[in-house]
Amino acid sequence: MSLDFYRLDTDTVIDGFVVTASTQYQFALDNFVPLIGRLDIQRDALNTKFYNRLEDDIVRGCVMPPITIALIHSFPAKKRNPSDIEEFISKNIENAFVLDGIQRLNTLRRASERDGFDFNRAIHVNFVIASSRDRLLYRMITLNNGQKPMSARHQIDVLADAFFDFDGIDLKLVAEKGKGRVRAPESFKKADFVKGYVAYLSGSVNIDNQKIIEEKMDELIASKIIDSDIPTSNVEFMDVVELVNKFSKSDDLRDWIRVQNNFIGFCVGAKSSAAGLKSVKVNSIAESLNNFEQAFSSINVSKVNLGKVRRELVAYFFQNYATLSKLDEFELLDRISDRI
Repeated sequence: MSLDFYRLDTDTVIDGFVVTASTQYQFALDNFVPLIGRLDIQRDALNTKFYNRLEDDIVRGCVMPPITIALIHSFPAKKRNPSDIEEFISKNIENAFVLDGIQRLNTLRRASERDGFDFNRAIHVNFVIASSRDRLLYRMITLNNGQKPMSARHQIDVLADAFFDFDGIDLKLVAEKGKGRVRAPESFKKADFVKGYVAYLSGSVNIDNQKIIEEKMDELIASKIIDSDIPTSNVEFMDVVELVNKFSKSDDLRDWIRVQNNFIGFCVGAKSSAAGLKSVKVNSIAESLNNFEQAFSSINVSKVNLGKVRRELVAYFFQNYATLSKLDEFELLDRISDRI
């Protein structure tokens, strides 16, 4: 029992592929249903009348609409042929996740427990392979934006759980409840990390404006992500994460970057300057940030929204690090004050 592949199309926006295939219900139960548990479920299993009716129809012999399974892999130019791509899918299903069809697979699982279920019936599936996490998330949001059960921020939260295991670097994430139980001075709150990722993807520090109702804020964020340059960018979020890890080698920098507003601003600013920052020594960054903080301390806090201004100016500072890091305190104050 295996996958039958029919068509392969290149998605030039996400630098990946869409592969159309089919298999049998038994294969889906063995290989696709377990993928649901890989994430902090995108959508909880529902037991509505609609899905009860679909369960009945599956047993009676209906053909379900295709489900969509996502994978991340960047194929070298020499390996961009159908056989290599199909082989990759077959060998890496356990590393995939369900992009669309969670409820249908849950319904299929329940139907399989009923008398009369045919394990050999066909189920159709589309595989989406993106070259990076960022591009896959971009595709998810373009597909799902407008569906209330799955906001852009929720999708990013889900992917943070699924993809960012930080193999090979020292960065650690702790959930909010874990932070309360254990002292974790070298760890990031997961909520802060997700906010930084949202800011990076949208290219904006304005990601949680309390003056905008939550539903519209989600739509605004999704719109910014869709309009961003993710598909054409040479920088990935893991490049930013590696810089954060680099900062963590310095006690002062680690404490600075773990402040939520600093982290959010840095994620936006480093999106356009990551390549240059990689070559800067940690002590040089520490010195320039000390200069930035000296200039920032001269801002009249009674006249501004301090958190918002800090995010914006940190982003501005790192977007233009090559120039601004060379200024003295008062020259820098003059430049950043013009941004308020």
